[in-house]
Amino acid sequence: MKYPEDATQAAHYLREAIPLMVKYNIQPNPRNFALWYGYVSKSKPDLIKELDNAIQKHDTCPPNISADLFRRYIIDEEVDFSNDIREQIADIVSSLSEKTGKTINDEHNYEDLLNQNLSLLQQDTGKSNIENVVHSLIEHTRQATVIAEDFRGEISKAHSEIESLRRDLKELSHEASLDPLTQIHNRRAFDKELQRLMSEAHTQQSPLSLIITDIDHFKKCNDTYGHVTGDKVLQSFAKVLSGLFHENGFPARYGGEEFVILLPNHNIESAMKLAEQLRKTVETMKIKKRGSDEQIDQITTSLGVAQWQPLETASSIISRADSALYQAKENGRNKALSAA
Repeated sequence: MKYPEDATQAAHYLREAIPLMVKYNIQPNPRNFALWYGYVSKSKPDLIKELDNAIQKHDTCPPNISADLFRRYIIDEEVDFSNDIREQIADIVSSLSEKTGKTINDEHNYEDLLNQNLSLLQQDTGKSNIENVVHSLIEHTRQATVIAEDFRGEISKAHSEIESLRRDLKELSHEASLDPLTQIHNRRAFDKELQRLMSEAHTQQSPLSLIITDIDHFKKCNDTYGHVTGDKVLQSFAKVLSGLFHENGFPARYGGEEFVILLPNHNIESAMKLAEQLRKTVETMKIKKRGSDEQIDQITTSLGVAQWQPLETASSIISRADSALYQAKENGRNKALSAA
């Protein structure tokens, strides 16, 4: 996230952000300051929308949602920038290594050529001076080759360091794609995967479906058993998703108690069967209060299912699945409905 404001404007935004954080009981830490600074500066419309939704649902912005928003709206640009720099450095080093290798080969060829000419000159004893010159040239060529070999060694060492950095950044990128609470894919990873799968479905003319699912009465669960048990419910729900869809789908936490599953190569009928399987599995879950043998009330989920249509946008298929989810809740919850 970039901050183009001068000091006066930045101070003004900070004075606006602090009262809002107090009003909504937001913990005053650097991560939350960055989020609410972005909110009052209106630099990220999508961030504003998601914070408003969180406040509407929870009367605050829970720490897990704040962490997810921070990763997606604050650090994403820095991660992407690091990836770009990483690739550029790797390309430069590879290019230098190739050029150095070519230089060394050329010098070896030059030395061989001089040796051949020296043999010819040795047949003529009257040209001792020329022979001395050629010996000198060969010696200088050997020295240049040694220098170039050392240089290539340094380049090879630098290349190894860049590769190590590449692995570190890849690991960082992987961590940035995970939801910290549930350890499944987060919204950022879902958005990217949806774009990739839509392109693939268009190219291969293959089906692609989406399930949006929401834990029923989750706010009541939090109010009754506390946020610690609420987090346990989210983690247990995510484990069910990982178990059911680890081979044939892409499960992710969309935000709060809402989750999404991408189903490549599944039409609406197949996706509905999987949605119904998920619904039945969730309603049989047995979850105990943390630190107790007492079981909490039955957990159920409502689901909306949509199949991607050719040339449809990401926001369109999400909206259709979300509408089906809303209808499932209106019809009594613990249901799976398909989009029109």
